[in-house]
Amino acid sequence: MSAPANRGKARLPKNALYRSRIEIQRILQTLASEGIPVFAEVGDEKLFVSQILSVDPATSCFTIAYCAEKSINSALFEQPSVKFSSNRDEALLEFEVAGASDTLCDGHPAIQFAFPRTLILLHRREHPRIPVPVEASLRCIAEAGGFAPFESRIIDISHDGLGGLIYDRGINLKAGMVLKGCRIIIPGGKAIVADLGLRYITTVTLPDGTLANRAGLRFIQRPDEITELVNFFIQNLDKTWTSTIKS
Repeated sequence: MSAPANRGKARLPKNALYRSRIEIQRILQTLASEGIPVFAEVGDEKLFVSQILSVDPATSCFTIAYCAEKSINSALFEQPSVKFSSNRDEALLEFEVAGASDTLCDGHPAIQFAFPRTLILLHRREHPRIPVPVEASLRCIAEAGGFAPFESRIIDISHDGLGGLIYDRGINLKAGMVLKGCRIIIPGGKAIVADLGLRYITTVTLPDGTLANRAGLRFIQRPDEITELVNFFIQNLDKTWTSTIKS
C-alpha cells in the first residue's frame, strides 16, 4: 500500500457531488495526510471512528485502521455497506463503500475498501447550528464508561442532532465514545436526558486565552425535546439581538 506523499494542508473544493476517481482519490489523500478522523454508524447505534492510513491509486483502494473496540470492528464487517463521514474546516464529507476486507498496511492489520463511486462535500450544513448562550450547561454522566459526572458546555446545536461540546482538557475522552445519560440543563431547571456519541475531538482557544477541548457530538437517541431545546435557544438569541438593537 502506498502512503500519501503530500503532507501539506490542501484546500478542499466547494460544495459538490464528485464522481471522478481522480477527485475522490485526491480528497481521500487529503484526509489521510492530515490524519482527519472518519466515522460511521454501524450495528446497534455504534460509532466506528478511525483514520485513513493509505490511498492506492494503482488498485483504486484505500485502507483504514481498526478502531479500539473489537465489537465495533466486527459490526463494521457485518454491514453490507458503510457510510463514512468526516469534518474538515467546517466542511462535511460523506461517502459510502462496501466490501470491507482484511489487509496489512506497513505490516499492521488494517481494513481495505475500494474507492467510493461518489463523494459528497458540503460547506453548509442542511440544518444550521444555533449558537448556545453561555448560561446553558451540559452535565455528562457516562454510566457504561465509568466516568465521574463532569460539567461542560454546549456551544452549538442543530435540529438534526449535531452539536459541539466544550470541556476541560483534563478530562480524558476519545472519539467514538458514547456518553450515557447526559443531562442537558435548560436555564430554569428543566433537564433533557440523552446519550451522546463523540464524533471527533479538537483543541480550541477560549475567548480568555485558555485552552479547552471541543468534541463534535451526535444525539444517539435523539429525544423528542431536541426541537424544544433548539427553539429555546433561538428565542433566547432573538431576545439578545433585540436588546442589542434597542441599546
